[in-house]
Amino acid sequence: MNNRFQVIRGDARAVLPRLAKKNGERGRYRLAVTSPPYYGHRKYGSDPSELGQEGTPDEFVEELAGVFKSCMDLLTDDGSLFIVIGDTRRRRRKLMVPHRLALRLVDLGYHFQEDIVWYKKNALSQSSKQNLTQAYEFVLVLSKSESPAFDIDPIRVQGNEALSGVNRKPERDRLQFSPGRRDPEAIGRIAAVIHGSSPETPFDELPTTEEISRAHGYDPEKHCPTCYRKFKRHATRKRIGGHEHYPIFAACNPRGKNPGNVWEISTKAHHGNEHFAVFPEDLVSRIVKFATREGDYVLDPFAGRGTTGIVSACLKRGFTGIDLYPANVDRTRRNVKDSADSKLPKKVLDQIMPEGTR
Repeated sequence: MNNRFQVIRGDARAVLPRLAKKNGERGRYRLAVTSPPYYGHRKYGSDPSELGQEGTPDEFVEELAGVFKSCMDLLTDDGSLFIVIGDTRRRRRKLMVPHRLALRLVDLGYHFQEDIVWYKKNALSQSSKQNLTQAYEFVLVLSKSESPAFDIDPIRVQGNEALSGVNRKPERDRLQFSPGRRDPEAIGRIAAVIHGSSPETPFDELPTTEEISRAHGYDPEKHCPTCYRKFKRHATRKRIGGHEHYPIFAACNPRGKNPGNVWEISTKAHHGNEHFAVFPEDLVSRIVKFATREGDYVLDPFAGRGTTGIVSACLKRGFTGIDLYPANVDRTRRNVKDSADSKLPKKVLDQIMPEGTR
């Protein structure tokens, strides 16, 4: 099979060091993204070497950290590692497994960039009278160097008012995507009046929102393409709480809003009769778009049902997956083929599912 897309059967602890010795593999991958087995949760098969069944959380973290240390050799210098991982309770107390893992990986040389909270709106309610329903998991974001190849633009989102439906999308000719000519003198005069005012200053003595919008190069009656509000609603006539640093006019980024580090993504059922996904495609897609470009390579050392492979194929990234169980290797290939069938040319599909194995 062409190594543009490969799924390897084996224990990641043994496979990754071998892979790093192969010609062209070291430094190939812009991204490693995975959801490893969680400590003490479930067994995925009968192999006694399966991760997650160690005697203590520290033993588990050490084994997992070894896997991700090996990933570092395969990453590009600007590559990154995203780990979707949940915690474990013992005697109703959390063991802080994600936190322990993050600290250990920093010790091993990774740069800790971010911890994203994946909020699962449709998380199943728990029956415990003492513990709250676990409605989120962490996405640990680490990088090989201080300057990872991240780009926020591909994952920007609509503003909250647009997403919630409070503001309806206007016709295209009512949108303004970039400012016209700004008037620095008018902006200075407006700022002087507003900053020199007090909470008791009558509104009729302050610049209008229309004047503020025009000074900044925006038609007050046109709409923002990100939040759909009219631009005059982006203007502030009075100091907020007396703070002079609060912007008088704040336009949204026309490419969309930064999604922040709390991502609301529901879990979804797998293909066929498989169980609900721990690792939904929408989550992986956002990560892959943020951390890679078309043509880059993505690595998943715990491939499971192949979610990362599905997303990588559909987004035209190369992919290498590793899994301990042969059934998962076959499932990954078939799931990717089924998902990408309508989106990929036959040449690429033949790399994923060679003729004779379909």
